[in-house]
Amino acid sequence: MGHGKDESKQPPGRSQKAGQVMPRTVSLGAILGLNNRLPPTRMEVALPNRTTAAWLQVATNIDLTSNGFIRRRRGAAAKLAGDCHSVWADKADAYMVRDGDLVHLNVRSLAQTTVQAGVGQAPAQYARLPDGMVYWTNGNQIGRLAGSSARSIATPVPNPVPVASATGGSLPPGRYQVLFTALGPDGESPTTEPQVIHLPSGGGIAIAGLTPDTLVYATGPDGEIFNEIAPGDYLSLGNTGAACGTLMHKTMPAGRALAHYRGSLMVGRGRFVYVSEPYEYGRVNLGRAFIPFPGDVSVIAPCEDGVYICADKTYWIAGDPLNSAPVVVLPFGAMPGSLAYDPKEQASYWQSELGVIVAKPGGIVVAPQDDALQFGRAESGATLVRDQDGETHIIAARFDVEELRED
Repeated sequence: MGHGKDESKQPPGRSQKAGQVMPRTVSLGAILGLNNRLPPTRMEVALPNRTTAAWLQVATNIDLTSNGFIRRRRGAAAKLAGDCHSVWADKADAYMVRDGDLVHLNVRSLAQTTVQAGVGQAPAQYARLPDGMVYWTNGNQIGRLAGSSARSIATPVPNPVPVASATGGSLPPGRYQVLFTALGPDGESPTTEPQVIHLPSGGGIAIAGLTPDTLVYATGPDGEIFNEIAPGDYLSLGNTGAACGTLMHKTMPAGRALAHYRGSLMVGRGRFVYVSEPYEYGRVNLGRAFIPFPGDVSVIAPCEDGVYICADKTYWIAGDPLNSAPVVVLPFGAMPGSLAYDPKEQASYWQSELGVIVAKPGGIVVAPQDDALQFGRAESGATLVRDQDGETHIIAARFDVEELRED
């Protein structure tokens, strides 16, 4: 697939530098692309303008331009050695997993800096969010990246958890609850589990194990609202501080897919998509902010007016994902790791059993390769939007591919 003007042909009289291999562009008539559905005797077809065009049976190391030319693909040279995968880049940063470590690449010099060691060999996914950081996950770990520095996705919950116990005091009798959070450079953490203490008349609550960054929240007698109290023992009614803003929140779990949509981080883990609190990307309210699907989630592709979720099938959720019903737009899902996005075209691309899928806003999806190509089953894929020589191409790679069986 491509569009634009072909500018690769060498004008007459232009000399070629010694040792330089120039791209060669030739025309064999109108070339339509690859086709493995037609028999070899039917590769030529008549176009509506009465000219003849042809499909290719095999194409190696070539690009097809939008005006029917075949261009020899540019060569490549290895720049970095090692067991590398999960490469991601934008104009500011680049990351990859190399020999089991998460590595930052300088986008100009390719200088490498280990950001986080020992992340393993699981495929990683990345997304740049509005706070300027790159969020990543590999199914086992999740975090944030700021250049060559790694940060946790949220302030960790206090560990060890402070202990609340009954003691003497002047609190009214009743059932009290106490919980704790930590305050750090990444904001306030999710809460610990509430500790319940029943007090008789003349009782109080002793609190042990506090650190300078610990916040304490407590209810009144037989209450359900947690308000901040002063650090130290809770001996008389003083729960007049701010209500706890992270009650029922948990740290966003690691997953196999992630994306930013309408101020929230969305993470696909197993059969669930978790939606973070607005602009609090590391925290999720597990009491309400998740969406279940019949199969494991492999791709999350946001658009301006909705989001695509690929699981056992491909679903479109318009507007607010927590208040809209998913609609099936394709009867199959997507290969993990195969998502790419083209901001100029406002289009998402991923790979499926029918080849590349093109997804636009409004729940519009097409499978442009299905009429000409059939594919063997693959375990995963990678997709790249490439702008080169005045053309835009979608580069698609499929991994662990099974050979097609002839009927």
